[in-house]
Amino acid sequence: MIFYAKSETKETIREHTDRLLDNLHLLKNSYGHKLIRMNEQMWRLLELGVQYHDVGKANAPFINQMRRLIDKVVIETDFETNVPHNYLSVGLIPLRQLGLTKEEERLLIHMVGYHHERDQLPDKEMIRDILENDIKQKLPQIAEHMGLPLAEKFSYRFVDRLLNRYTPHDGEEFWKYVMLKGLLHRLDHASSAGIKVEKDVEKSIGVYVNRYVEQKGFRKNDLQQFTEKNGDKNVIVVAQTGMGKTESALLWIGDDKAFFTLPLRVSINAIYDRIKQKMGYDAVGLLHSTSMHYLSEKGEENWEAIKQHSEQFAMKLLLTTIDQILKFPFYYKGFEKELATMANAKVVIDEIQAYDPKIAAMLIKALEMIHQIGGKFMMMTATLPTLYMDELKRRNVIRDNDIAVGQFFDLSINRHRIYLHKKEIKEAVADMLDLGKTSQVLVIVNTVRKAIELYDCLLDNDHNVPVYLLHSQFTQEDRQLLEQTIKNFNEKGEKGIWITTQLVEASIDIDFDYLFTEMSTLDSLFQRLGRCYRRRQLDHEQCNVHIFTENLSGIPKVYHEHLVNESIRLLKPFNGKMLDEKSKMEMVQQLYDRKRLAGTAFLQEFEDALAMFDNLDPYGLNRREAQQKLRDIETIQVISRPIYDKMFDLFEQYQKEKEWNKRFTLRMEIEKKSVSVRRYVAKKYISERLPKPFDHLYIIEVEYEFDRQHLRGKGILLDKHLSNIH
Repeated sequence: MIFYAKSETKETIREHTDRLLDNLHLLKNSYGHKLIRMNEQMWRLLELGVQYHDVGKANAPFINQMRRLIDKVVIETDFETNVPHNYLSVGLIPLRQLGLTKEEERLLIHMVGYHHERDQLPDKEMIRDILENDIKQKLPQIAEHMGLPLAEKFSYRFVDRLLNRYTPHDGEEFWKYVMLKGLLHRLDHASSAGIKVEKDVEKSIGVYVNRYVEQKGFRKNDLQQFTEKNGDKNVIVVAQTGMGKTESALLWIGDDKAFFTLPLRVSINAIYDRIKQKMGYDAVGLLHSTSMHYLSEKGEENWEAIKQHSEQFAMKLLLTTIDQILKFPFYYKGFEKELATMANAKVVIDEIQAYDPKIAAMLIKALEMIHQIGGKFMMMTATLPTLYMDELKRRNVIRDNDIAVGQFFDLSINRHRIYLHKKEIKEAVADMLDLGKTSQVLVIVNTVRKAIELYDCLLDNDHNVPVYLLHSQFTQEDRQLLEQTIKNFNEKGEKGIWITTQLVEASIDIDFDYLFTEMSTLDSLFQRLGRCYRRRQLDHEQCNVHIFTENLSGIPKVYHEHLVNESIRLLKPFNGKMLDEKSKMEMVQQLYDRKRLAGTAFLQEFEDALAMFDNLDPYGLNRREAQQKLRDIETIQVISRPIYDKMFDLFEQYQKEKEWNKRFTLRMEIEKKSVSVRRYVAKKYISERLPKPFDHLYIIEVEYEFDRQHLRGKGILLDKHLSNIH
């Protein structure tokens, strides 16, 4: 009898197992020396896990399931219930013959028994029934097919042992289990996808960066020399905008496998393009919620392969968001794969201050776990909250012998002279218009609503000053157009005013002449300042940054009120003066000092989240639920009714199309028409949810306004319900 493991490829259990063994040897030969928790006995246990992980598929219900899928005649059997093969596989391991200790047996049992995470717990009687009355009759055939010794007399104590799952309370044994199970997941998933578990092992990003620097005639600055020199350590650097932090991170990575995380997808896409096109490095992958769309739209010839290798963490360098790879502190079912991947890798976390306190707490816990598993990390930021450094020290993650900490500022260049206005930003409309006649004026406010109010005030002016609006509540395609337009506007030196939200703080590389901004927290505010005189020295006596402190929008929903008030207090001594980079860093350190935060909602959220992660029961969530907790689950994708009514042809084409690539292109066209909005705001206007595969999209009964030709409009108008429009 032929025992099939995969219907798509008609691959037998033995063939599939051999694929895993090939990948195991590739992994060991490539990164075995980096995996400090893997000694020779651990590699032996992993190989045993690979050899036996799928033998349980030789049960009659699974055999028939495969045979139906490949149009073969089914075998006769009285068994209908398909007991998960991972549990049956454990029963077939000849534990007594392997010469293992009790703890090694437990590791092997759990590695194989949970290489698929099921909602269905192991049931001793069901397992006994299949093993004794079905599989036992086929044992000689299975042993011959696999070329393996199998248990001849079944013991069912393994079921009780499986029910006693590993937790962090198991100490060192827990970390051994994470390594073995996580690596088995990686080997199994890559082999099932028909790809190598590690790709382009020999390609060093450090070599490519050095070549790029040499070709351009650049000289590595102090920051870049510092990170390159400390490639064998964990690194924390605080450096001002424009110092080449990306290159410094890549030089730190050097020859190693790495994950480079950023808060915003648009920033990740920009770095991907830079590494691939300007540096010529093709061993780079991209992984975030819309990376598939981005790669295909760019016209990447092999975007499907990039996507597949990125999803399996096979790429030498992967640019990604934290929700894709750093959510393992939730201990969701299958978390071991992501965590074990960190054991032979370096992880870069860019701009940790951009995350809210709950997410920052998760990142602190993630860094602690990466440290324990044997990986290395680099945190780089323009402003590092003291609170986070203190917590890493308290958890013994930062130790003098294996950490390099550096601060890098260029005090010879002054870019910003600030003016604090004790009034609302709308009171400065006349000043904006006056400057907009001869200069590029950037206006940043805390909420979309405030941005639209200002746009209304400025739009129809008597000075013929061009006014543009950019925020998050345009459709994906219109927002993309506006983001490209603001860059072109800036590069060409056109005159006028752009009104935006914090969307532009870190994601768009622009350099405007004047900034008018609502007050926010200092870390956010200093990111905003980085969009004004970004690459220039201030060469006049005027204030080029105007900060407004009254009637602020976005408090407390966007920013904690206490932190904003403290930020104003810290900023006051600089009113009317130059604000240098060192002072910015020192102010942020003061703002986020634990004593100063005592009694605040911010500190409470941070500490509550840390306590939750420290006391979480493992395996309570699945992977998707953990991802949902990380993303803003209050945000949904909506399509306004007027846009939806013009899309019937697109939906019809999608339904009729049989070719996968064309269906994918149509799906992207449909999703480009959607807008991301807060659920609680949109809830009363939602009329329906679309059917699968578009069930993540909702129809919303409101107007949408944008003229692509003239770049005018406000986006989705949540205050204009269609029942009120005639």
